[in-house]
Amino acid sequence: MEEIICPLCNDLYNTVYNCCHCEGVMENKGREQEYFDDYSADDPVDDNGNCCVHIFKCNKCGGFERKNVEKIHV
Repeated sequence: MEEIICPLCNDLYNTVYNCCHCEGVMENKGREQEYFDDYSADDPVDDNGNCCVHIFKCNKCGGFERKNVEKIHV
């Protein structure tokens, strides 16, 4: 049976994004859902099915960005 999973959540690959403000390298801080409350990291994954929303933080200016990470078939 084929599954659709987020490659970042499952450490299948890393992706590099540059900050839209300063062009610094962004670091993946995890799924957006994990930031809702103290227990949300334990909740079932709630997303749109094709993408997983991750939060990235710039290592240069400290800015945050939301990125839609396309899921893959495995």
